[in-house]
Amino acid sequence: MDSFRFALSFALMVCLSFLLLFYIYFRLLYGVKINREVPRWIYKFGQAFQGRVHVEYENATTSAALRDANIFLFFWLLSNVLSFAFLYYKRGNYYAAVYQCCKLQFLIVLLAMMLHSLFQFFRMTFHSSREARRWYSTTNALSWLAFFSGSLLASFVSTMGFPERPITAQIDGTKLVVGSTKVSSLIDAGFSFAGKSAESKVTNKRNDPFYYGEYLEITKDGKSYGFMSVTPTWKDEDALKNCTITYYEIPGDCAQLAEVQFNKVNLTTLSFSDFQTKTITNIFSLKPANYKEIQNESYYVLTMQTKDHALWKNYSLYAYFDTNGVVFYYGIRAQQSIWE
Repeated sequence: MDSFRFALSFALMVCLSFLLLFYIYFRLLYGVKINREVPRWIYKFGQAFQGRVHVEYENATTSAALRDANIFLFFWLLSNVLSFAFLYYKRGNYYAAVYQCCKLQFLIVLLAMMLHSLFQFFRMTFHSSREARRWYSTTNALSWLAFFSGSLLASFVSTMGFPERPITAQIDGTKLVVGSTKVSSLIDAGFSFAGKSAESKVTNKRNDPFYYGEYLEITKDGKSYGFMSVTPTWKDEDALKNCTITYYEIPGDCAQLAEVQFNKVNLTTLSFSDFQTKTITNIFSLKPANYKEIQNESYYVLTMQTKDHALWKNYSLYAYFDTNGVVFYYGIRAQQSIWE
């Protein structure tokens, strides 16, 4: 839970940094519109960032200062669009391109700052007017705050990961999202859990990083549909109906295997050769932003969101086979620090 609080604080810091960036820009925009100076601290903030060569920035809330700020923001947007287009062309995955752009914000903002400086240089070279030689503290404040915000975002995504779309399962026509679906949804659909009623207490002992809460068999009309880990969401103990399903496993010899789908793929249609010749992402038509596949002689594992699961959930899909190539079991797991 401590790691979750830290990750949440980190995310809040990133959000506040970008909010300050937008606040400064809109104060400049509003100031130009009503002909009023921005707060003096914005000027001081912009003057504080200096390189090796001291630059005398002009403190002004004018249309020229706003235009200069807009030019920088345009270069920042352009750098992001070009980076996204290149990454999307290279990977063919929209979500992965967004993820990589977030990780590269440090370099993308640097590129925007360089393009803005080059623009200023050419403007001073080809225009001899005094207006062309002005550098504004408001733009400097925006550009350096963008650099700081972009660096924070890149650091956050690199360490905390990126939210992934969960793997869904369909059990006898009932949708299951491991890591999100509550037990009450399955109880309402006619399922029951061995040895438990809806009001039975479930305890999360927090002594296993993989199997949270309690591991129970799930049945319907007397037929087994596999096993689930049911976990109190924010507590150490809660009623079964309020628990979250954090793991689902169905044995290969289960009579109801034909009634179970992972990501709309019927498990009975799969064979050992499918996992030998294809990637798991292709088998289940998944396009995660950040993932890792383990392919061994007897087990195949896909993990999505491979960074620390302090804030965003990790999702794993398992397929285990015996030495004869017969499926032993399939499984889906969600992991998050709040359950550990």
